[in-house]
Amino acid sequence: MKTFRGGMTLFELLIVMIIVGIVYSIGIFTLKKEKVTATTMSISTLKTTLLALGQSREIRMFCDVPAQECRVFSMDNKLLTTLHLQSNETIQRYGFDRFGELQRLGNVVTRTEDGLEQGCFEMSLRPDGSVTPVILKSNNKFYAYTPIGEDKPYIADSEEALRNFLFNEANYPLRGDDVYGAH
Repeated sequence: MKTFRGGMTLFELLIVMIIVGIVYSIGIFTLKKEKVTATTMSISTLKTTLLALGQSREIRMFCDVPAQECRVFSMDNKLLTTLHLQSNETIQRYGFDRFGELQRLGNVVTRTEDGLEQGCFEMSLRPDGSVTPVILKSNNKFYAYTPIGEDKPYIADSEEALRNFLFNEANYPLRGDDVYGAH
């Protein structure tokens, strides 16, 4: 007489669980990768986009010369993700010289996985949420990211408004302030 075995053995159940786990982990990894690499950002959301990556270590973003594609690297130069910058106009990097005059700056040079590359600008995000100072100009507006600023940049329509904001002691006290560790 033939008996019908109605269940699975423990070994068969273990094999099925391993296969389901592998398929699930591949699917989750693929979805997360697509979510991060498909990110587009505007010039006013650079810092919030970097904060959204959720890194607990210092990371840096390097944007190519037309400033359309930005790559995010760990500090050991490993590529973490690629972001696309939405801008209708060329983005230019600015800075103040030692006389307080706003000057257009040239391209930056950075080390990547492929060696040295020239780019439009570079921004680093530290674990405490502060960024390296960057002043960008696009569509006749200045976007100033400062180390102790908010998640959104200060946006100015003129050089004078930008200068007044950045050199205003009420915004960034320069003397004897606990922020800078002076007593």
